[in-house]
Amino acid sequence: MPGADISLQGAIERLSDIYAPPEPIAEPLSQIVWENIGYLIDDARRRALFDEFEQRVGLEAAQIANAPVPILIDLARRGGMNPQTRVERLQRIAELTISECDGDLASRLRSLPVPKARALLKRFPAIGEPGADKILLFSGIAVRAAVDSNGLRALVRLGFCHEEKTYARSYRAAVALLAKDGYPDARWLKHAWLVLREHGKALCKRAAPVCEPCPLDRQCAHRAVAKL
Repeated sequence: MPGADISLQGAIERLSDIYAPPEPIAEPLSQIVWENIGYLIDDARRRALFDEFEQRVGLEAAQIANAPVPILIDLARRGGMNPQTRVERLQRIAELTISECDGDLASRLRSLPVPKARALLKRFPAIGEPGADKILLFSGIAVRAAVDSNGLRALVRLGFCHEEKTYARSYRAAVALLAKDGYPDARWLKHAWLVLREHGKALCKRAAPVCEPCPLDRQCAHRAVAKL
């Protein structure tokens, strides 16, 4: 439990006072391209690369499949390490979308039961459980809780859930918490995903959390333990 009595909904409301994150991309294939456009780069750089990719290549599966390799390599080189791997992943994304979805991932996902849609998304490069759940949530295909690694770290530190032996188990515990104690609607779940991610990036950092400016400092279980 948190260091002091505060609900999950209350915590999200408090964090909302200091964060106003932009709404992320909704279209499923675009979300997958976004995740694969760069490696360990900040959001501003990723956005610039994504916008250039859209201009020079396009965001339709056929456009990506037919893109000249030199253009893909040029873009990939500015996205961090292992550019050749990213080029291959982008080509794989297009191939899967064409072969499995007739070029229309969004329509295919909407035609499937949610478990099968989730399984299909996890076949794409760099998309695991958290990514699949996020895509389903932000595309409006399914109202299901999701959280990224930054948000998960914040939830654990605040004491709302425990860090389990594996990341997968920790993620599922956090998702179950959000589904149980959050508001059961897409708007709130998306807002929670965004705010928790921003908090994990800005203040509740992995190596050096910045506790004093945090509006939840007095309620934070991690902070309480650190003061002992």
